[in-house]
Amino acid sequence: MREKHLFDDSWKFHLGDFNTPFPTSKGPTYMQAKTERMKWGPASPYYDDTSDAYRINGSICTDLWENITLPHDYIIGQTPNPNNNNALGYFEYKNAWYRKKFQLSTEDSNQRITLYFEAVATHAVIYINGCLVKRNFCGYTSFEVDITDFVHFGAENTLAVYVNAEHHEGWWYEGAGIYRHVWLIKTDLTAVDLWGVYVNPKKDGEIWNVDIETTILNESIADEKIVLVSSILDQNGTVQAAGKSETVTKLKQKTVVNQTIPVQNPQLWDINAPHLYRLMTQIIKNGTVTDETETKFGFRTIQFDAKSGFSLNGTSVKIKGICAHQDYGITGKAVPDNIQKYRLALLKEMGANGFRTAHYPHSETTMDTLDELGFLVMDETRFFDSSDEGKAQLEMLVKRDRNHPSVILWSIGNEEPFHITDEGRRIADSLSALVKQLDRTRPVTTAVSSNRKTERFMIRLMSLG
Repeated sequence: MREKHLFDDSWKFHLGDFNTPFPTSKGPTYMQAKTERMKWGPASPYYDDTSDAYRINGSICTDLWENITLPHDYIIGQTPNPNNNNALGYFEYKNAWYRKKFQLSTEDSNQRITLYFEAVATHAVIYINGCLVKRNFCGYTSFEVDITDFVHFGAENTLAVYVNAEHHEGWWYEGAGIYRHVWLIKTDLTAVDLWGVYVNPKKDGEIWNVDIETTILNESIADEKIVLVSSILDQNGTVQAAGKSETVTKLKQKTVVNQTIPVQNPQLWDINAPHLYRLMTQIIKNGTVTDETETKFGFRTIQFDAKSGFSLNGTSVKIKGICAHQDYGITGKAVPDNIQKYRLALLKEMGANGFRTAHYPHSETTMDTLDELGFLVMDETRFFDSSDEGKAQLEMLVKRDRNHPSVILWSIGNEEPFHITDEGRRIADSLSALVKQLDRTRPVTTAVSSNRKTERFMIRLMSLG
């Protein structure tokens, strides 16, 4: 059965890069070109971070390691210096290392083991037991690392994260480090994929037909016959409707199962009464439940009209919105969950009912709280970019957030000089098409601020930079 463990405790942190001399002989060079690439340095399982010293080519090197708990922003503790960039908060953005040791039991050896990083700023490289397993080069995207093939069962494991904070993605305070939660997830080899449940309720009179798309990942080395059970639960945990499907999942592949479950007269999600339902997804093999997940969603309709504006559940609503970054005062980028909830509650009390995730994917805590408080959300990706990397970042945003009833708009960019160019139009077409492949229930927009006059001004401004 699925287990999800918070992985925030017992980390070690080192600020700065290591001046590690490169070996002068073939042996170490040969070995670092294998699966276990890191035989020395902080990514290596053999590195000793307890004595604050290690030996290279006969010399003792000493570096300080700090015990920390995530979330962690290692920039905010500095004293601002006017010699540093003003838009980035007058801080110096250095690179850093994180390390964590953990155990897995022999009973876990038949499980799929993954790490889920909610975000790392800015560029992150992930190592497990000296093996490079993941690169993530956006400081705002969530990502999963499958470490099943590289871990030791019944023995100690070493996780290392290298953070490069010298690459900047915005003109605001960015912070640096593992500033959101990390999770260790154990599942059966055949399980629901990451963000693998998509719930799409459609109103048909008093009946709502709930279309459900479930993506199942089979990481075993054999086909698996499974039963998929999807149950819709109300706020009291009572099952309102359910559906069952049988399928065969192919080895080392993903299988998509589509279901439609009718629900009569559900309570609607609204800005003043944000009722939420839960979809329980179960995978059954040989009569036993082997995986189970829950997905929150809401019943509501949205409509945009050039004359009448925005309507929620058939009623005209004036959106009184704000744009907000994630950082918060003295906590920097590593904002505690309770502070995120507190700030949103204050905004609601102030009279706001709209929230723009300026200018990147925000935390899962923020998105859940926006649902619970009844906000209307414009959900924005970081880059107006149709490269493979840019599309992957947009796909992450849409897949992670498309079940949130609070989300009413997808934003694919912000204040781009490319908006008024032929290149920009092609980029917008590519990104809009990708969104529509993943979710056709919401409009796609982008924050256009450029015309020929302002474009020339921005080019001049950048040339003076």
